[in-house]
Parts: sequence; structure tokens; C-alpha cells
Amino acid sequence: MEIEDVEYDCDGRGHKACHLADFVRRAKVCALVIVRAGVATFEKYDTVNEFCSAENAPPNGPNKLYGIASVTKSITSTVFGHVLATKGARTKEDFQKELDRTVGDVIPEIWPGIFGGYADVRLDQLLRMRSGIWWSEYGWHGFFAGAALFEKYVRHDMTESVVHFAQRFGFRSGPPIAFNYSALDAAVAAASAERLLAGAPLTRFFEEGLWTAIGAENKATWGIDNTGLAIGPCCFKASARDLARFGLFVLRKGRDNAGNVVVPEGWFEIATKGSPNFPELRTPFQNSDCHLDYGFFWWLRQGKTDFTAVGRDGQFVHVFPEKDTVIVQISDWHAWTNGDALECESFRAHDALVSAIGQLSRP
Repeated sequence: MEIEDVEYDCDGRGHKACHLADFVRRAKVCALVIVRAGVATFEKYDTVNEFCSAENAPPNGPNKLYGIASVTKSITSTVFGHVLATKGARTKEDFQKELDRTVGDVIPEIWPGIFGGYADVRLDQLLRMRSGIWWSEYGWHGFFAGAALFEKYVRHDMTESVVHFAQRFGFRSGPPIAFNYSALDAAVAAASAERLLAGAPLTRFFEEGLWTAIGAENKATWGIDNTGLAIGPCCFKASARDLARFGLFVLRKGRDNAGNVVVPEGWFEIATKGSPNFPELRTPFQNSDCHLDYGFFWWLRQGKTDFTAVGRDGQFVHVFPEKDTVIVQISDWHAWTNGDALECESFRAHDALVSAIGQLSRP
């Protein structure tokens, strides 16, 4: 069977069947890799439509490094677990004990003054984006967006470090603390992980640890702030194959290809489980057409066992534990439109691929 022959429910109501080939074009898919039972079963790159093409950029293919936007957050989460494992955490209870510490305990200088800000935020609250810190990812009609300030001062101009930038945000809401999607929470999580390493750069720890453990074929790149800290919420680039290897590592609950434990299973028992009282449909953080939950920088589909890393406008590392399958999808984020609807459609397309994968021919 060819991918063109696979059908899926494209309107989400069972009223319309579409072909996967149509989805690949509509979702502007540049790379699609599927791993089943540890074997790359399907791999396809766009060579016709010029998706993910840019001036002086290499063509789509197995060695191209793709920007993955917020998929980076799920990598940050897994690296955080690895850091705690090096400090002796083995069981779910060990990890939770470490996660009960506060950011101020790990990064004393993050205390900005009278309001406290991140100082009193527990590490597990960071990883679930429940810090309570005032932060607006999108702003008001594009104005006052924290993400835009972060992009300017930390990522592009590099005039402020993550820690210095976080000191701007001193206001914290009282309990109960609600979920608030925040790039800054992920950035402070990466800063906390590096500080827990007591001197070793997080980028080097990642490269020599997790990236080596998964058997990556290509070097990845990771954007840094002006102190050399990896930027936790974004700015990571890797090949689609290596992203599939990362997904397989998570599917195997932290074991490398030889079966050695790198990140103990106890971490994933917490990291890939949902949060209580996740936002109702009226909030901007919930997709009304495909209800989601949130773990430690992982999105979970409500009522299902799969979970996924999601990048802005069409990047996925989608893990199906019950099917022993990982799907990596890289879409052209410059061409992606109507993101919420296409995100839900991507999930349904992935479901169809999981069902059909044993019958698909290699391209």
C-alpha cells in the first residue's frame, strides 16, 4: 500500500474521508518519519512542492536540520529528568522530592525584590506551566506579548540572559494556580536544570548525554542566551530521523538502544501524565476540536494513551505507547494556516497512519 491509498477522517465527524496524500499537501508536510517496534517503517520528504525551502537552505532530506519550535520544550523536559537522574533520582517518589524544590532554592539570584516572582515557584509547577507568573504569550492584539519581548532581548539582541529577563516578571497569582502557556516557564526550567548541574553547560550535558544515548546521526543545534544557556522553549534544530530516535527513547521510557537506563522510568510516569483541572474549552489554551491535557511540556490527547510534542504550526514528535510507534511530522510553518484545525487533522491523520503502517510501502 502507498501513502496515497490511506484514508482518514478529515473533518473529525466521520462525514468525509480524505487521502493521506491530500493531507500531506494541505498540511505542507516537509518530512514524515514513522518508527514501529524500533524500526523506521516509513520515511518521506517533500521534493516537489518546495515546502520548508528558504534561500541557501539545504533541500529536504534525512540530513537536513529542521527548526521544531516548541517541540524543544519536550526535549527540555527530558533533559531535566536526566539531570535529576544524575543527582540520584530513580523512582517516581525520588523525582517528585526533587521537583518540590523551588526555583529560588536552585537559582537564588532570581529573586527580584518585594514580589518574589519565580523564587517561590516549585520546579514541578514550572514543568506543568503552572508557575502563576504573569505572562502573556500572545499579548493583546499583538501588543504586550511576553514572547515578543523574550524574542527581542534574549534570543535576537542577546542583551539579557534568561535569568535577568525573568526578574522582570515579579507578579504571581494566588492559589489555585491555573495553567498558562508560557515560554518563560520553559526558559526558567532550562536555567534551573543547568544550575542543578553545578557548573556544566546544559548544551554539553545534552550532547554528551541524551543525544549520544539515542544514537543520533547528526549534530543538533540549540539556540543560547548571552551566558551560553540553552533556550528551553525553542530554537532547537535536528534531523527528522534523530527526532524519531528521540521519540523512540521516550517511548522506551528512557532506555537507549542497548536497553541501558539513561532516564529512569519514574520520570516518565510523571512527565507524560496529565495535570488536574486542565483548562476548560473557554480558555485560549484548549483546542475545542481535539481536547488535550498537559504533562511536563508534553501534550496528551484526552481519553487516549498517546502523547506528543507540538511545535508552532506543524511540528510533532508523536508517541503511541500502545502501538509501539513514533511519528515525526515537520510542516512548513511559514505556509501553515488555521493551525488549530490542522493540528486536530494531523492527529487524525497520525491515527490512520498508525493503523495502516504495517501495509505501507517504503517510498
